[in-house]
Amino acid sequence: MKVVFSIFIFVISAALIFQISASAKNKDPIDWSSEESISAHIEIKNDAVNGELTYGPNFALSNKELSENFSDIYLMRIVDLDGADHYTIFISARYNDTDWRSYNTAINAQGNKNLPVSVLSKKNIPCSEQICQYEEKLAIPLNFLYFFDGSVSGLDITIKGKKSYQILIPASYFKAMLNSIQEE
Repeated sequence: MKVVFSIFIFVISAALIFQISASAKNKDPIDWSSEESISAHIEIKNDAVNGELTYGPNFALSNKELSENFSDIYLMRIVDLDGADHYTIFISARYNDTDWRSYNTAINAQGNKNLPVSVLSKKNIPCSEQICQYEEKLAIPLNFLYFFDGSVSGLDITIKGKKSYQILIPASYFKAMLNSIQEE
């Protein structure tokens, strides 16, 4: 099941990452504390193969420290062709370092290691002297409870590998995503 999920997310992510990046560059700055501002940057696409795709703006752009380690952080909601909802945090870690960070674990604020991490791809970009640039694409599936709880208290996760990094996604981001769910 994990392999199927990884392939599913990888196909969707690869197809959309260019579109997401291009559309994000053309919009006004985001006030990350305002669900209205975030809502204005949410994209909803219907795909004949994968279903309805909803993705929030690139949270990696919310502060300088985050954007130095991550090129992309998106919350995605996928309603597949069978009507099932899937929630995923897509992370693209692009960083300069001397070795891979090899992120493979996600821990929530309570210290539970119950957030599975799927490594979608790893790419080494040519080195200059002793520092190289690395890129790791990750997907962290969330169940609806985590997604809904995020709208109350945000999501505080630490991704771990050879190095650790804490990512705090505010409740306003999740509220904006919840508000984007269309009534049927």
